[in-house]
Order: sequence, then structure tokens, then C-alpha cells
Amino acid sequence: MMLNRSRKFAAIALAAGLCLGTAACGSSGSSGNGGGNNAADGAADGKPLDPNATVTISIDCAPGADQAAGKANYADDLALFKVKYPNVTVNAKPYVGQCEVPAQQTAEYKAHDETGAFHAYFTDQGQTLNSGDAADISAYLNDQTVPGYSTMLPSVKQNLGVDGKAYALPINYYSTGLVYNRDLFKKAGLNPDQPPTTWDQLQADAKKIAALGNGISGYEDYSGGNTGGWHFTSELYSLGGKMVSPDGTKAAFNSPQGKQVLQRLHDMRFTDHSIGATPVTQWADAFPPLATGKVGMFIGAPDVVKHLIEVLGADKNAFGIGPMPGATGPGNSLGGGDLYYFKKGQTPNQIKAEIAWIDFEYLTPDAGQFNFSRAATLAASSKDPVAISIPEPYFWATSSPQINQITTSLKTNGNLPLSNYDPYVNNPTSSVDEPPAAQQLYKVLDSAMSAAMTDPNANLDQVLSTAETQANQILANQ
Repeated sequence: MMLNRSRKFAAIALAAGLCLGTAACGSSGSSGNGGGNNAADGAADGKPLDPNATVTISIDCAPGADQAAGKANYADDLALFKVKYPNVTVNAKPYVGQCEVPAQQTAEYKAHDETGAFHAYFTDQGQTLNSGDAADISAYLNDQTVPGYSTMLPSVKQNLGVDGKAYALPINYYSTGLVYNRDLFKKAGLNPDQPPTTWDQLQADAKKIAALGNGISGYEDYSGGNTGGWHFTSELYSLGGKMVSPDGTKAAFNSPQGKQVLQRLHDMRFTDHSIGATPVTQWADAFPPLATGKVGMFIGAPDVVKHLIEVLGADKNAFGIGPMPGATGPGNSLGGGDLYYFKKGQTPNQIKAEIAWIDFEYLTPDAGQFNFSRAATLAASSKDPVAISIPEPYFWATSSPQINQITTSLKTNGNLPLSNYDPYVNNPTSSVDEPPAAQQLYKVLDSAMSAAMTDPNANLDQVLSTAETQANQILANQ
């Protein structure tokens, strides 16, 4: 069983001197002088970590209790990493629920209580750098320390830092699309190989799916927890709208496109009844009804499918992914992702060791998260579901050796129906980055999304105007 495998690799890791939690582990040692005056501290010389260096590091966002397969793989990777770097101890802190809770992250920044390498979203750049806790790692990054660094997509690299300085490395990159239930499409008389590519089509299809009854919603959307504003942004972009002015100083979402987003959701909820009556205010709350066949469509990144299968045990054949709907065809998609920043005050060898671990676990084909051959072996022997071959995350240009290796491995080891994702893969859309002060703006727009889907008498013009005023205050203080 998966549980036994997880315990097995945890035992290997602990026996090798690695830690999978924080209760019994020391800190990262990030209170080191950071100056590199001692030979043991290393130097910021652009070279990889010396395999003989003795160093202890810490990192958060290790797989949590609900990720049986992820925990086993992570422990296995820690043990493999120990072979290459026998004197590096990694204190890995598991997440609880999800990697990042905005309020908790803000509290950590105020207390300067981050791990040595600490997780953040692309959207957190402003808050993270303003905390003063992130180290400039520009001198550490090159194709020798992070193979393929020079071929990373510009849309990824621009999120690693500002003003020519790099502060982070990416571990996930996504662009939004339409996740949909192919079984419900068939039952509603829709073609599961041709998901809607416009919002008009989506609304019409959602109405047909909701007509199936039995508590089934045609479409689901967020209205709280900063995820409401996040989805508003994605849907606004898909229609060609903008969140802020070109100089980033004024809100721009109080526009015909912004009104169209809210009006359509309001109509789907109160006229078509294709959106369910229960508000979805937290990130995790969207997924159980998707997994159990109670929702036809949902806007999300491809990793939603992985979560549905591995965490909630959904049928791997049930889901398809299509392009982000737009006004007249596939629209712009919201691009985003996850990063690791590096805490100031660490020695050069600690930063080198953290870069080496992140590169191994997240950025190396056929290793870490791209070790599809191991995942296939695990999937064949485990009673717990393992999902291999969703079409992301990729960080590099399509002509890069990294993409070639990953594609080859997926063809050999993937266990998901790749043709289900052809509408998404074959219809690439332009990706638009998240706006400045994103999490703050998302929180403001939660209220607009909530009003559209919970208040039958909502004055959507007033709702947008109020949100615009609040957003302008936020942007003025950036």
C-alpha cells in the first residue's frame, strides 16, 4: 500500500540524516554570518555546491498529510539527493492544507520566521521583497548551477526578480484553461472532444449540464479566499480586459469586460441556474464536487486534474482540459506559478545547497517531480492513485533539451489519457502575468464575485466602482 511505501522512504531519509518535519529537526542555520568569511561557509562564486560541504538547510512546502504519493516520492528524492551530497541535511517542513495561506505568510514575513528556502506565488513578489527577507541570488545562478537556466521562458524569468536581480527559482508554472467532466458532457449530449472555446458556448453548455439534475452544476466559480478575485482576473484577461493601467498605478477592471464577467456569472446563477447555490469561498472547497461528478466545468490550471485524481480519488478518465474560453474563440490565459525565495543571512553554502536541492527536485528532467519512470513503477504497485502526464509544469523553451527529455519520458511512462487534453495542448493561448499587488486586489474583488453569485439584486456597476476605489488606494501605496 502507498502508506507503507511512504513510511519506508521516510525511514530511509531519516536514517540518512534527513528530516521530513520540523518537530525533531533543527533550524536551517540561517542565522549564520552570511559573509562567507570561513572556508566552510563557501563563497558566492557562481559554482555548484562542493559535494563534500557540510551544511544544514531548511525548506517549506514539502508534501502534506493528504499527499501519500507525493510524500513517498519526496522522501525518496531526499535519499537520492543525499547520495550526491552526503553531508547536506535537509529539514523539510510539510504543508498543512496548502502550501500558502496569505494571512499566515504575512505573519511569517512580519516575524521574519521563514525557512531557509521559502515558498511563494508569482503574485507575492512585492510583499516578499518588501519584507526585506529575500536574498539576491543573482551571483549563484547560471547554466552550471541550474542547467537550462538560460533557456527558461521569459514569462518565467521575469517573475524571479526585479531590476536585473534574481531572488527566486521556479517550481511550478501554469496557464489557465477549462477543466471539464467528459462524462457529464456525454450525458448532456455534448461532444467531450470539443469543449467550449467562447464564454457564450460555455454558458449554453453549462445550462445543458445543469439540466441533468441530481444536484449537478454546469459551472463552478470562486467567490472568496482571494480565489474569487484570482478567477475574476483570469476571466477578465480572457476577454481582453486589463486589471491595471499600463503604468500599474490605477485599476482598469471597471470596464465593459469586467462588467461582462460579473453579469455572466450573475445570469448563470440566477437566470440559468447553472451555477450552484452554495458559494465556493476557499481554494480546496471547489474540488470535492468536481471529483464526484457534481460539476461540469471549472477554470483552472492542468494540475487541478492531478489533485482530483491523487488527493480525491477521482476517475482519471473523467476529465478533459480545454483552452481558456474567450469572446470569439480561445482567450488570453492567466499565467502564474510557484517559487522558492532564499532567506537573507544564510551562508553561501546554505544558498548553494538550497539551489542544488530545488534544481534536483523541481528543475531536472527524469528526477524529482519529472521522475516519471519512478512514478509509473509506483502507480503499478500502489493502491493509491498516481497521476502521470498532465501537460504542465514546463519552464523552458520548446526546443530545449529539457522539454525533449520530458516529452520522451511522458510518452513512455504516462498513465493518463493524453488525448483528453488535446483541446488545451493544441490551442495554446497567450499568457498574461498576474497584476501588481495581486493578492490584495484579489481580496478586493472577492466581494465583487460574491455579489454576482449570491445576491440576485446586486448592482454590479456599483460593485465594480467600489472595488475600483479600493484597488486604487492599494495601488497608490505600492
